[in-house]
Amino acid sequence: MTLLATQISADGTVGSDSDLARDIGRLADAIASVASSIDRTLGEHPCRFEGGDLLWSGQTQHRELRRQLGALRASVARAQERSQGDATLLRAELATLLSFAQTLAADSFSWRGDFEAGLRELERREAAAREERERLTAEREVLIGRRDALQANVDRAARLIAAGTGGEYRRTVPCVALGERVTVVSQWVLCPRKGLRSEKHWLVTLDGAGDQVLVRRCYA
Repeated sequence: MTLLATQISADGTVGSDSDLARDIGRLADAIASVASSIDRTLGEHPCRFEGGDLLWSGQTQHRELRRQLGALRASVARAQERSQGDATLLRAELATLLSFAQTLAADSFSWRGDFEAGLRELERREAAAREERERLTAEREVLIGRRDALQANVDRAARLIAAGTGGEYRRTVPCVALGERVTVVSQWVLCPRKGLRSEKHWLVTLDGAGDQVLVRRCYA
């Protein structure tokens, strides 16, 4: 008959050396598996900035979880070193470390959910900002096209008046604002005195609505 050596565990139960070895192997494998899962959950993540400030504040928690994961692996190694020859003590320490690893895994999973939600929110904000920039750019292009057409009409009217009266024209005030830094410049037409004829002046500008060319005769 083969006699199996027995040891009394910390909780008072009696088990064989082979049972202890299996428990220790199972616990060590479980901790290694959980640690690998945590490693994958944390992964690598980009630091996103907006205006010089960290948009998503999970980086600090990420570093802390990484630190705890390193501490877990170091604790397993120290437990194996301290418990050489005392399988019961090693099993108890590994059981405690497995519980800690499972808690750390839950925290890491929660962090990952918050992180991905933060990324989705950041992407939503960036998309909204991009759409707003595109909208403003399109509106400005339309406004500039309108400004160019109105300015061409003002210039054409001034040119025709100058050609018909033998005068000259030049840009002057008022500048009619169509939008931010988008204006139509008025034209001043001057027909110099000729013989008994007095000088003639015309102001070519836009009407109050800013849609039509308005010509005003000015008398000295």
